[in-house]
Amino acid sequence: MRVGQDIAVRFPGLYLVHHNIPGKKVDWHDWAQHLLFIPLQGEIKILLRSGSLVGGPGKMLYVPPNTSLNFQASEALGERLVCLVDHTRWRAVTSFQCGPAMCPAHQLCKELLFYILLNPKTKSAKSLVSTFIQVLAESLEWAQQASLLEVTHLEAKARDKRVRKALTILLRDHPTRVRMAAVAQEAGLSLRNLSRLFLHQVGLSPKQALMHYRIAAARDLLLTGSTVSEAALATGYESLAHFITMFRRLTGQLPSQVIHLGRKQ
Repeated sequence: MRVGQDIAVRFPGLYLVHHNIPGKKVDWHDWAQHLLFIPLQGEIKILLRSGSLVGGPGKMLYVPPNTSLNFQASEALGERLVCLVDHTRWRAVTSFQCGPAMCPAHQLCKELLFYILLNPKTKSAKSLVSTFIQVLAESLEWAQQASLLEVTHLEAKARDKRVRKALTILLRDHPTRVRMAAVAQEAGLSLRNLSRLFLHQVGLSPKQALMHYRIAAARDLLLTGSTVSEAALATGYESLAHFITMFRRLTGQLPSQVIHLGRKQ
């Protein structure tokens, strides 16, 4: 497809466009649809109020509805697929929800989108779109699970033995009321240096690492038959509402959705 040209198709619930425009930019905008970007050539950067997603070929970048973003493409190369899915159409296929995410590009997603793009009059559009949404949701869910499981190996990211010790303490004590000053003292650090080294070496604050450990443990409990209340109490949450809020913030799912997933396995 020619450089500098957009090709777009629209079906009920889905809008798909093939960009071949290096250096393309989109100013801050709130989109009501689920957005998926699949870079084919060149790198793209999606700026969000909470951070950014940067990826090139071999990746898929997802942004949920009603998220403000700023889009930039690399100057040299700029070929990509951009897909917008209405939330109503999404909910008709899957209940899965998550925050902004990047995951490996799924070959079937790409093949389905290219088929739809090149066959705009296909009579199978509805089933193709449904299959695409289902595959995308499963890819995001797999990536989310893999990311959550990785937090139990944060020690491997830490070069300072005092940070590794602090992580071991957090993993050990996560079901209890943890005092960060006590963690810092046991690890041989001041509270200020504990926070500084955590952010530099692990990419999380000590409190964020603790939350990750708790939610990872809670998710394992939910998958193996615990109720929401049991998982909350077992991982140090005295408030059920706070637990549900933190769980959804980190995983993009409600605890009840994870229980349902565990029953299907």
